[in-house]
Formats: sequence, structure tokens, C-alpha cells
Amino acid sequence: MTMAQGRRRSGHGRAGSLATAVAAMCLVVGAQETPPAPEQQIKAAYILNFTRYASWPASVLADARAPLVVCVMGQGSGDIARQLHSRAAGSHPLDLRTITRGEDAAPCHALYISPSERPRQAALLARLRDQAVLTIGDSASFLADGGMINMMLVEGNIRFEVNLAAAKQSGMSLNPRVLALAERVVGGAAK
Repeated sequence: MTMAQGRRRSGHGRAGSLATAVAAMCLVVGAQETPPAPEQQIKAAYILNFTRYASWPASVLADARAPLVVCVMGQGSGDIARQLHSRAAGSHPLDLRTITRGEDAAPCHALYISPSERPRQAALLARLRDQAVLTIGDSASFLADGGMINMMLVEGNIRFEVNLAAAKQSGMSLNPRVLALAERVVGGAAK
């Protein structure tokens, strides 16, 4: 089999890589005869891959080797940060920060907002609306409040939906193959 044939069978390049990376992470956990991967571990894998398949404006992330600042906020987000420790998004090592106030999000390239922050979520997302911060959450109103990527539980599996208009407004872009893997894309081209 040629490399091109292998790529066609494996899901066409990077989109297949995103799905394969998450699946492989789950298989490695299973191969070690431990309980299934906790939800936070799987969310961390998704967040890592979202940062790998997002593009920031050159003015925000000009240096190809600059750290990518990933902030987490809310209950349970520390577990996600621990899973992302010593990881990288392409050539960008992750610089992980736990924040407690929206004002602290200024240096963030990506921000995960846990469900515990739901009462403050809309105000925080409104503050970040015109900034190139990849916003990721997991609450039913996350996209409606202006978030970019919402993770959700569907039939026992974590899936995601995308607010393409929010990403465009911030000057960011998401790889089209990520959009193809989303359960739902709002504010842009349909799947």
C-alpha cells in the first residue's frame, strides 16, 4: 500500500489525526488495564487537539516557537491542566495557567471555561469577543453565549460543536477538517 492510499484509508490527513489521537489516548489507557479514561482526561485530549488545529493571527502568535498560553477556569479545570502539562501544540510548548477572574484572561491564547463558571460565562465571553482567544467550554449555552467550541456528552461519548462566527469575529480560524468532525457548526458553512 502506498502512503497516499494509507492516508485515504486513515481519514485523510489531519482530520483523521485528530480523531486518531483521541482514540489512541483512550486505547493506551485501556491497554494498561485501568478503568476507562476519566472525562477530564478525554477533555484535555480534545483541548490539546483544538489548539493544534486552530490558527491565531500573526500579530498574536508571531514567533513559531513561542509558548501557547492555555488558561483554565473553574472547578475541575485543574485536572485538565495537569493532563496538558509538558505538552505542545505543534512547535508551541503549552504554558498552562489557572485563572479565577475574567480580567486574568488577557494573556491567554486558549481558555477552557468549566461548567461551574456558567453564571459568569456570558460576561466573560462578551469581554473576549474581539480578542484572539480560542474559547472552549462545556455547557448547553456556551455557543449561544459567544463561545467557540463546546464539548458535550452524546450517548456516553464526548463530542463537540463549533461557533464559527465567534471564531471569525476574534480573527481566528479553525481547520476545516475539525469543522467536519463537529456534531454541529453554527454561524458558518454547514457540515
